[in-house]
Amino acid sequence: MIPKNSTMVLAAFILSFSLFVTKSAHAQQSQILNYRDADVRVFIDDVAQLTGRSFIIDPRVRGKINVVSSTPLSQEGVFQTFLSALRVNGLTVVPTSSGAFKVVPDDVAAQDAGPVDESRIGDQLVTRVFRLNYADPLAVQAATKPFVFKNGRTFARKGMPIMIVTDYADNLERISKLVATMDVDKSVIRTIALENTSATEMAEIALSLSTQPGFEDTARQTMTAIPVESSNTLILRGQAAVMDTFLPIIRDLDANNASRGDLRVIYLRHANAESLLPTLEAVTRSITQAGSAGGTAASDVTVSVYSGANAVVINAAAEMQQKIGNVIRMLDIPRAQVLVEAIVVEVSEGAAEELGVQYILAGGDGSNIPFTVSNYSNTAPNLLAVTGALLVDDTNSTTDSDNNTTTTTNSATTDLLQGTAVESLLGLNGFALGALGQADNGTIFGVVLNALNQDTGSNILSTPSILTMDNEPARFLSGQEIPITTGEALGSANVNPFRTIERKNVGIQLEVTPQINEGEEIRLHIRQEISSIAGPLSANSSELITNKREIETTVRVKDGDIIVLGGLIQQNEAISVDKVPFLGDIPLLGRLFRSDRQSATKTNLMMFLRPTIVRTSEDLAPLTARKYNYMQARQIGVESQLSIDQLVQEVLGGEPPAGTQQPVNNN
Repeated sequence: MIPKNSTMVLAAFILSFSLFVTKSAHAQQSQILNYRDADVRVFIDDVAQLTGRSFIIDPRVRGKINVVSSTPLSQEGVFQTFLSALRVNGLTVVPTSSGAFKVVPDDVAAQDAGPVDESRIGDQLVTRVFRLNYADPLAVQAATKPFVFKNGRTFARKGMPIMIVTDYADNLERISKLVATMDVDKSVIRTIALENTSATEMAEIALSLSTQPGFEDTARQTMTAIPVESSNTLILRGQAAVMDTFLPIIRDLDANNASRGDLRVIYLRHANAESLLPTLEAVTRSITQAGSAGGTAASDVTVSVYSGANAVVINAAAEMQQKIGNVIRMLDIPRAQVLVEAIVVEVSEGAAEELGVQYILAGGDGSNIPFTVSNYSNTAPNLLAVTGALLVDDTNSTTDSDNNTTTTTNSATTDLLQGTAVESLLGLNGFALGALGQADNGTIFGVVLNALNQDTGSNILSTPSILTMDNEPARFLSGQEIPITTGEALGSANVNPFRTIERKNVGIQLEVTPQINEGEEIRLHIRQEISSIAGPLSANSSELITNKREIETTVRVKDGDIIVLGGLIQQNEAISVDKVPFLGDIPLLGRLFRSDRQSATKTNLMMFLRPTIVRTSEDLAPLTARKYNYMQARQIGVESQLSIDQLVQEVLGGEPPAGTQQPVNNN
């Protein structure tokens, strides 16, 4: 058991030891700095030990440090005193991403001031971005520049509502208050009801006047003019001094227009004057009728166009001129264009198989062999025609008066049989094997075996494209004009025959009328036709057969999307069997008494479409470059004296479109 007095002594000892440890820890956290003509590098080493921070010293850091303090400083106080001492000696620290600090001269620190940080305080170099809502960035930069330390940096650019400043953190707080004082909205709003001038026209005049010498700094950056066509009112927003300058000018211009003549010429910028005239005449009649119904006298109004200058001439009172002018301005706007690219893909496959046997057997005079033959319409050659041409001998012989020359000619029957045989042989496809002859006793015999296995395939790809304006029809045609007989007649006594011919387009045709709707959607009426010549109607006819694939429809499609317009998937199979009844059905042996023909055709036809809205020349440039590069690539390896680049430079006298690349020929 511990005595009571011993317990009290132990408690007192523990309390005394605790107070000693606390005072020792406090003494370690608080430091008194006294440096007289100390080397700056030694000072940096001591501060690193006291604060636990890492420093990277630039080789250009040189000098002596003098710091005198009478009260202890905390670690943060030591660091802030360290920064102030460096600043007095033309040095500063720049934070790094690793957490260390670079000690550099302050004349080079501004361009290496580390990340943008608005939370730092004291004598650290900081880069801060000031966002301006109302004031001119260049004006604010000029006003704050004298307050930035000599090696600091400021940046501002016309049209960018920001200002960037690199300075010490405590000085940036001062600059921030200056910027907040200048960046305030001191503008006022004025409205002017115009009587003789269009609000849109007056807004253009006001903005144009603000760009004249002497107004740039006060008006251009601070004045806004908004026309309200419905009430013919002009809204002006800007500095009060600027408004006091512009308002009298605007009122004088509007008052002077009251005494102008009844004749006015408006030059159109985008619309076509002749196309706009019917609309203006209809609007004029409507306004005149409304004025008459309201009890006011309707003055004579004449609206005409001059195509040479694409201008509209108005002869009317000032009020009517103003109304018609407002309509013209709302309609005279630049229209977008639409590039329509179509792809027509047709993949077809065909297969045919044919196998048949034909024979002929006929006895001669006095023979008991009956006449028998197998001849089929779905195969060639015609065995009867060939046999007749080879065996029939029907000739005529003539001799001249001196009995020296003999001429032998075929009869009409022989010529007919031989012509038929030749045509039959010309119609032969595939493989044929046969024998034909006549025995000594006059027996005629012949047999022909024909076999065919045919495969055909085609891949047809057409890619027509066309560029047109919004709501303007456009047409593209690449093909031929072929003559089609529409009538034929003979004159009296069958003389002076004449024929009427119509020319028909055969090839690739694309007709489109685009309409751009809200939400970058295009309503497109399109007609696509692919036609070709299949050949004559028959061997004895000159009339032509044309293949035609056509689609005409109206669709809605998003800008740049690819859609399928339509297509055809078709499969045709045909089987033809010619045989001798009963005999052709005998297994194996029946193949000698039949002819089989089988054909199959598959057609896959699809039409795709991709419209692209082109609003500006910047939108059109990459599309033109893509097509241009495609043509350049096609010319690689083709032996030609002229390339598309040479044509553009020598014939058009210009340079290739922007964005094109010179192809590399590896040959």
